[in-house]
Amino acid sequence: MQVDASKKWEQAMDEEHKSLMENQTWDLVKLPEGKRALQNKWVYRVKDEEGGKKRYKA
Repeated sequence: MQVDASKKWEQAMDEEHKSLMENQTWDLVKLPEGKRALQNKWVYRVKDEEGGKKRYKA
């Protein structure tokens, strides 16, 4: 991965995390004994915007 693209993906993840926190998407709670948290993963996509500019979306 190119360094320039790496920084763009990091910025996209930061923006998504900020949006999730601002919208209060979830509440942090204590995990009950014997239970496991759900796993998750990042999904990355490059979106083409008007004017031919690319937007990195996480």
